[in-house]
Amino acid sequence: MRVLEGRASLVLLRWAPKRADSRSTHMQGAPMSVHHLTADQTVVRPITEVFDFFSRPENLGRLTPPNMRFELLSDDREMRDGLRLAYRLRPVPGFTVRWVSRITGLATPSAFVDVQEHGPYARWEHTHTFSETSIGGIPATTITDRIAYELPLGPLGDLVHRLVVRSRLRTIFAYRRRAIERLLPPRPEPREDALQVAVAGGTGFVGGAIATELRRRGERVVVLSHRAARAAAALPDDVAVRAADVGDPASLAQALRGIDALVISLAFRNSPMESPRRGRTFEQVDADGTARLAAAAATAGVKRIVYISGAGADAGSPRAWFRAKAHAEAAVAASGISYTIIRPTWVYGPADVALNRFIGFARWLPFVPLTGSGAQLLAPVFVNDVAALAADALRSDAARDQIFEIGGPDTLTMRQIIGVALRIARLRRPLLPAPAIALKLAAWPLKLLSSPPLTPDAVDFINQPATVDTGPLLVRMPRRLTPLVEGLATYLGPAPRQPTTQ
Repeated sequence: MRVLEGRASLVLLRWAPKRADSRSTHMQGAPMSVHHLTADQTVVRPITEVFDFFSRPENLGRLTPPNMRFELLSDDREMRDGLRLAYRLRPVPGFTVRWVSRITGLATPSAFVDVQEHGPYARWEHTHTFSETSIGGIPATTITDRIAYELPLGPLGDLVHRLVVRSRLRTIFAYRRRAIERLLPPRPEPREDALQVAVAGGTGFVGGAIATELRRRGERVVVLSHRAARAAAALPDDVAVRAADVGDPASLAQALRGIDALVISLAFRNSPMESPRRGRTFEQVDADGTARLAAAAATAGVKRIVYISGAGADAGSPRAWFRAKAHAEAAVAASGISYTIIRPTWVYGPADVALNRFIGFARWLPFVPLTGSGAQLLAPVFVNDVAALAADALRSDAARDQIFEIGGPDTLTMRQIIGVALRIARLRRPLLPAPAIALKLAAWPLKLLSSPPLTPDAVDFINQPATVDTGPLLVRMPRRLTPLVEGLATYLGPAPRQPTTQ
């Protein structure tokens, strides 16, 4: 192996994937095509930090989509040439595989290769390279993944690649890109007046965005989670995690010690599909959980609360979610702590499970199903705008003891919003509406499941309109709200953000 001195950006490995003139090879007599996947991204971190992160095998699970159920089986995890790593994962639903890789071509801190010795591919050779660069004079690192792979079964394997594997790998590496951005963000500038801010729900979609924004601004972020170990795996290593269960007041008092400000952004798993038997309801989590947090915050001497409520919160509403949000707001307002209540409309962003669900349908189906006609009016708000408002509210006198509604600048029907998202994602699919009453009837027996995929109330939740009056917000706290096209383009846009496969 030879490394060019003085240029960590270029590494020549003794081992490298072969570049055949032909696109096929032969293994055990069957012709198989060699496919390639390439993905590049740059993070604002020194190369030594980035290499250290990738050279720890346990971090592989943090870069793998959760639905693949990655499990590292090896106890020996010291990075070196010849290291063998065994793990179990589910590449597609219903299909679990055991994978064994061997590390070779190790050139600290510039490169290593993992080669499949046992697994679903006939060949898998993944070259990781890391090269030094800078952005605005700050040390940065370009991460490059180059994979050469073959599927077994010759022409049948090639067909499976075209139909399933190629798209699946792109999805996996798109997730990997977002995970790297989340786990290796630029280090914030330290600030002398940093607040110790606890974020309840900081591993969720909205709460996670708020925690990220607060960290970026130099606040000392503490995420509260009842699954502390799992929460820590999803966060940058410099974000603290404290065990806290909103059903256990004693755990909340302990978790809030020394906290200056609290952000509450609770959501139960599988929301909006309630599961009363598991305590996953709007009233138990949003209302009761928030009330317990507010009470514990008052006892702990917390000086500021920001509560993420929802558009339409109303104690007299016939809808459980509106009543729960209103009850939570009342508990926050009665806590005796200076507060800001934020009522967002439909929040969208890279990690949402609403709009992205329709995009997922479009990637797998020849049509996009709608729960109803899609005629309801919405003013979708970009998650970064909600996160910025929450962070601003912790320090702004204009936000003290205020309730703000926030939505995006575009008011469109659900059909129009999905159409815009499909266009930006470069997907052409017809929208197929389904009568809401038929869906509710079909979903009724699913309520008996512990984690129902759909419930009648969830159909109503999805089909409700969501528009707000942003006037009071913009008067007291002027800001630019992100247009829908601009927000969607940051993560559904073309090219550089996506891995390429051949």
